[in-house]
Amino acid sequence: MATQVDRLAQGLMFPEGPAIGPDGALYVTEIAGQRISKISADGTVSTFADTGGGPNGAAFNAQGELLVANNGGRWPTDVPSTSQASEPAYGQGGIQTLSKEGAVISELSEINGVTLNSPNDLCFDSHGGYYFTDPEWSGLVGGDRDGGPVCYVNAEGEASRVASNIGFPNGLGVRADEKVLVVCESLTGMLLSYRIEEPGVLSAMPKPNGMIGRRSVPDGFCFDAAGHIIVAGHGSNNLFVLDGNDGRPIQIIELPDAGPTNCCFGGTDFRTLFVTSSDHGYVYAIDWPIEGMPLLHSQ
Repeated sequence: MATQVDRLAQGLMFPEGPAIGPDGALYVTEIAGQRISKISADGTVSTFADTGGGPNGAAFNAQGELLVANNGGRWPTDVPSTSQASEPAYGQGGIQTLSKEGAVISELSEINGVTLNSPNDLCFDSHGGYYFTDPEWSGLVGGDRDGGPVCYVNAEGEASRVASNIGFPNGLGVRADEKVLVVCESLTGMLLSYRIEEPGVLSAMPKPNGMIGRRSVPDGFCFDAAGHIIVAGHGSNNLFVLDGNDGRPIQIIELPDAGPTNCCFGGTDFRTLFVTSSDHGYVYAIDWPIEGMPLLHSQ
């Protein structure tokens, strides 16, 4: 399916959370660098914002503001890209909203009086709301099946916890028809599908929506316009292409280096797949044969 893999940028400190800004540029989080970086078409890297903590997932809202799932300062210390980083802070996680100029304008740190754990990734629906995963890192180490919830914040800013009993919830995304929320369950290697009853209301029990195996942790993912799920298999050098309806495996794409964390579509024709790769701090660009799925909140 994919033809050519090019290295677009390097020297990043555990990159994650790729997102295309209103200006068409690629923005990525640097978890161990504690910042958001902007990457131009020629691969030039510049700092957009210093967030502190550990900026993990990110997505632009319809107003052009960048929402960041900040894990509070948690990152692996045994990979080359974090060798020059400070020691992880293991502080309070939260959701940050950044202005178009990169200033933090609001933060969400608790829901109903209970503090958040370590927000990992987020995605929007077409109703002005967004879902985010809030795993517990202790669950990742201890293998806790209830490793943190999925949360929802509606257009009015009201937040709630909407799913639980997930073995470290990680990347997530709303399918194009908005009938299904797909969540990566990192401890099992599975992708789970929740039926969306209404915005912020999910089916009680999820269905399996694909398995990439225990040796490749399902981290972040994105959809293309044909409904394929393109999953970053962390712990390997693989991208896994799955059928979005039933999780059937379609293709495995090998990257030059280990550690893919997430991916998104961009480029002038929306057919460039950008992949963040954490271990050596790279971002790759892949020509994709079809367009990415249009972002729901920007249609």
